[in-house]
Amino acid sequence: MISQTQIADATFDPSLVQFNKNASSLDVQVGGAHYKKRKIQPIEYIHANNLNYSEGAIVKYITRWRDKNGFEDLQKIKHYVDLLIEMEKKYAAGT
Repeated sequence: MISQTQIADATFDPSLVQFNKNASSLDVQVGGAHYKKRKIQPIEYIHANNLNYSEGAIVKYITRWRDKNGFEDLQKIKHYVDLLIEMEKKYAAGT
């Protein structure tokens, strides 16, 4: 079985990963542990609250920014907020 550290390593071969068929998909994270260490993972929050794509991206990036991409993730949050505002204005106006 591949360790979580090996899964987090970007150079690993995904074909070597053996998943426990009884385990939850929430127990496996490819590319780090920045979500698994949370009390609730962003995907759970996003689905439980029926968030759209932009809202979900904002939740994802705000959750991980300190542990993964730092200020780049903060820039992504700003971008998704701008997109959300633009889309809400566009479709609220019916255009």
